Order: sequence, then structure tokens, then C-alpha cells
Amino acid sequence: MTTSDKVYEQLQQRLEQEHGMLSRELKHEMLLNTLVPSATAIENAELSELIVMAKSSFIPNLFDLATRMERVDAAVCSVKLGMYGLCVDCEEEIAIDDLEQDPAQPRCLSCREHSRYHHDS
Repeated sequence: MTTSDKVYEQLQQRLEQEHGMLSRELKHEMLLNTLVPSATAIENAELSELIVMAKSSFIPNLFDLATRMERVDAAVCSVKLGMYGLCVDCEEEIAIDDLEQDPAQPRCLSCREHSRYHHDS
């Protein structure tokens, strides 16, 4: 296993851990804010449904959690598809330093700079 393989493996583990933590935190916050009637309803809901509800709640903390959850979930999906570390716009590799700073980074520096007015980051 090369050094870059080890780094990618560590980044993927960080993503999976953050995904689990964000999922639990999002469900907890939704229950506290009574956006969903019960813990059972939250557990039975699809993650995408929870994200939509949280983002449309106009509660800043929930919106931020849902937005981060979307990014992390997309990155976890890219791992499963074998596309992790590739820019979603140009499909070039994202710099390891950028991924270490944010393992859910979807774009390379060039695409982030080019489209900074069209995307969050």
C-alpha cells in the first residue's frame, strides 16, 4: 500500500465517522425542534428526506447541519463508486492537502476558483 493509498484510506475513515456523527446530530436536532413527530419517525425517514426538511426549516443550525450532511454523504457515495478524490466538475484529482483540510471537498482548486460565484466552495 502506497503512502497516498494510506492517506485516502484515512480520509475515507474520517468521512465515514463524520457521516455517522452528522446523521445522529441531525436527527437529534430535528427531534428537539419538533420537526418530526417522534424518534421512530426520524429513524424510519430516508436521509434525503431529513435533509430536505432540515434545510427548509429556516433554523440556521439545522440548515448548516443538513448542508454539511449533503456534502459528506456525496463524498461517501463517491468512495463507494471509486470516484473519491476526483473533482465533480472536471474529474481531475483534488490535491491531498485540500482533502486533508476537508475530506468532503468536491472540487479541485482550479474549479473552485473558476466557479466560486456559483458554488459554496
